[in-house]
Amino acid sequence: MKTNKLLVVPAVLLMGATLANAKVVDSNVATVNGQAILSSQYNKMVNAVLDGYKARNSEVLQDSRNVNAIKENILNDMIAETLLIQNAKKEGIKVKDSEVADGINEIKGRFTIDPLTGQRITDQKQIDAAFNAELKKEGLTYQQFEAKIKEQIAVRKLIDNVVNSKVTPPTKEQVKALYDDVVLIMSGDEQKVKALPKERLEQAVPLAAKLNQLTAEQIKISPIFVKFENNNADEISTKEKLAKKIKKEVKKGKQTMPELIEKYSDDKSPLQTGGEMILIKGVMPKDFDEKIFAVKVGDVSDPIKTDNGFYVIKVQEKKAKRDFTFEQVAPDMGQYLAAIEMQKAMNSYLETLKNKSKIKVMIKFDEPKKDTAAKTEEKKAEEKKTDAK
Repeated sequence: MKTNKLLVVPAVLLMGATLANAKVVDSNVATVNGQAILSSQYNKMVNAVLDGYKARNSEVLQDSRNVNAIKENILNDMIAETLLIQNAKKEGIKVKDSEVADGINEIKGRFTIDPLTGQRITDQKQIDAAFNAELKKEGLTYQQFEAKIKEQIAVRKLIDNVVNSKVTPPTKEQVKALYDDVVLIMSGDEQKVKALPKERLEQAVPLAAKLNQLTAEQIKISPIFVKFENNNADEISTKEKLAKKIKKEVKKGKQTMPELIEKYSDDKSPLQTGGEMILIKGVMPKDFDEKIFAVKVGDVSDPIKTDNGFYVIKVQEKKAKRDFTFEQVAPDMGQYLAAIEMQKAMNSYLETLKNKSKIKVMIKFDEPKKDTAAKTEEKKAEEKKTDAK
């Protein structure tokens, strides 16, 4: 998914793809206090988000219920955005010209890196040209973009005034309780973890996963994967011979790992990160973990058999497990707890705005209809029940 470089305030919402210039004749997907959310805006947002899933996690889109949920969430976010913009105007939130200029300059700064070469661009004319080209691609005039930036800054100020400023910072005792829960989860004591109250568990699990990612033993590898098609003895033998041949080519060093991945691997995803990926100890199956972490830096593994293929792996780098203390992580944990409380306050504020507003949604997000075969089976089951009676 391409990043929208024209988005200035990440805030709480998906706002970037609503910047498109609407057609003169357009249908509505919703109205918020009489203000329309156009289908062109909504469809542009949906396409952008779905493209992101296709690039990173396409299997999610195979279930039409997930697609419906994504579309519904997008519309809910657009309704929330509209409510916040309306209320910022109602509250008389002022935005200085200098703040708008700073916002625009911040965005122009995103065009100082050439996306093809990664080199820094210093020529201001070249930066302006890239910025204006992005405006044109998004269907915006400079004035429309400037107005949108002003709205986004006003929303940020509104959130700071009526939400964030009212959130009480967590106490040291609350931070310590979270720390203890995180340490417990990372210890792997399943019985004690299950005994934690649901709310504490929901708060601590994501943080434990993040800390584990940052502090656990890690290994940077370049993997080549040779896939089984039928998983029979002859094919396994053939694929193992190919994997051994690949190992020899890797050790010769005449080709780079990205070149060899492109040439041999049935999994090209490591090429998205330069032919390398990082594994965290304990995430993969134990026998796979042991074989990979036993390989020395710079060495190449023997073919490692899995249920659906062989891996040949070159180890690029290793990082030992790191310990952490309460004092080291307490500031970040405090911010984490504060962010949770801010989100709760934000949700409550939005709910209040919705209850006081007139919102009409013109589209439905129904469950997908069952296919003919499923209907036939259900009908047969009903007939059997009737016959039995």
